[in-house]
Amino acid sequence: MTRETIGATDFNRRVRLLVEVPDHPDELALAEELLVAEGCVVRAATAHEAERVGQRRAGLVVEVRLRGARRGARRAAVHRVERLAARRSLALWVRESTLCTPPRERRTRYHVRLAPPMEGSPVARRVLRLARYLNGAHDQRAVCLPGPPDRAAAVAELTASRFGDRLFDASTEEVHGPPDPSQQPGGAPQLPPDPTTASGLLACCLSVAGLCAGALVCLTIGGVLQRLETSWRWAALPLVLALGEALGWLIAHGRLSRPCRLVLGTAISAMPLIGGYWAMVALPVAGSDVLWVTLLGMSGVVGAGLTAAGVWWALVPSWFSRNAHWLLPVVAAPLFFVVPWFGRLLYTLYLTTGFGIPVEAVPVTTYSMTYAALKPLGLAAGFALVFVAVAGWARHTYWGRVPGDGIPGFVLPVVATLYVVTTLLVGLITAASAQSSAEAAVRDGRNPPGYYGLHGTLMCAKPLTKDIAVYNGPLVTDRPVLSYGSTGERIWLWGFQEPEQDGTGSEGKWAAMSVKLEDVALTAPHGGGTRCG
Repeated sequence: MTRETIGATDFNRRVRLLVEVPDHPDELALAEELLVAEGCVVRAATAHEAERVGQRRAGLVVEVRLRGARRGARRAAVHRVERLAARRSLALWVRESTLCTPPRERRTRYHVRLAPPMEGSPVARRVLRLARYLNGAHDQRAVCLPGPPDRAAAVAELTASRFGDRLFDASTEEVHGPPDPSQQPGGAPQLPPDPTTASGLLACCLSVAGLCAGALVCLTIGGVLQRLETSWRWAALPLVLALGEALGWLIAHGRLSRPCRLVLGTAISAMPLIGGYWAMVALPVAGSDVLWVTLLGMSGVVGAGLTAAGVWWALVPSWFSRNAHWLLPVVAAPLFFVVPWFGRLLYTLYLTTGFGIPVEAVPVTTYSMTYAALKPLGLAAGFALVFVAVAGWARHTYWGRVPGDGIPGFVLPVVATLYVVTTLLVGLITAASAQSSAEAAVRDGRNPPGYYGLHGTLMCAKPLTKDIAVYNGPLVTDRPVLSYGSTGERIWLWGFQEPEQDGTGSEGKWAAMSVKLEDVALTAPHGGGTRCG
């Protein structure tokens, strides 16, 4: 039996199966060929393992390698092998399956460094030590011993070892590593909790709960510091330092010194503190609304975390991650032209379709067009990433998985189509909504809200001569008209045109008109009223 596989796949789970196959050379060869082509490692079962195999049947030990969650890995491996047997009409079934879990063993690593120089001036010795750190002279040899720290055993092994023809010289080198348990003030350092045991899992859950509670308290303190006007609010800062000490103890107890733990915990506490402060600045809410804002913020953070994890599991490892070095530049290159084009399309819908004003006649920069396109692009990207995250979670939990390590091939065209359609819909809807809001403001005699760097202003137009050329006239002079500026010799205005007295009973209309800049004088309406003159 050969033991080689075709290609190396990325995996983090190993499931070992005891498979029964008819004891015939052709059946054994076919089973081994198909399983090896599937990426499995195959060997003949030992005498002890084959005791439970039936008569006239042979046992194979198959190791299936998967990438995903621990839960469901064994069932996914069994399903993969049984589905392969069903597809290829192979007389094979799984007798026993087990998830391979490597043992947790403690290891202590010691590094060999050059001893500090004893000769020369203090400056020369410091320069030499710095040079050793920079050129890598301190990182030439290391040894990893099983069990707790034991410096004497490390020195003895390094002295007796001739590995790599490097000899340990105690006169010029020294061993660096964790101190022995007897030399530590608090005794032996505690090992990280093992989540496979009841006490270790409880310790991990309590640590996560403590971190979340500390973050919420710091978030609340940040909001209190922004809202309260009294000087007593600064009395909450010592509580932040105490929380920093507690958080540092939860994160790095037994691995860092107390000053380092305090600095680490304080830095972690400062992030939600600043976040709560600026959240109260950006969201002027009061009373019970603060609770809802906090809940929504927490839900958003949790949702963003779940989405990020799903996207990571969907793309790493995959064809995209293996080809990202050339795929990302190819995808990003057209954006330099597509994003301004899409922004110009939105401005065309806002100005030309909504107000009848040509985009070329209004001072709009390329940066403004890019800015207008970024919002729908970002929203569409977030919406599309949700579907990618769902595919990633399905891949991670082996839901609907087919043989192979990638997400289904139909996900890419679906997500691409969804991204394009969502971008167009969001962009067109937001542009139409902004144009409707601007039109309603002008009808009420108010300056319209800005639209991504484009600001309209109500002006009173007064002709400088009796007869002037007005495109799509007549010129409105009795009430303010909307102006977005001009880039040439003509300016476009939008306002209400009174009905002509021709006996037809026609109603007035809101329309755009164009005049030369030298023929009109534009002034701001007095008192913000709706009439001019």
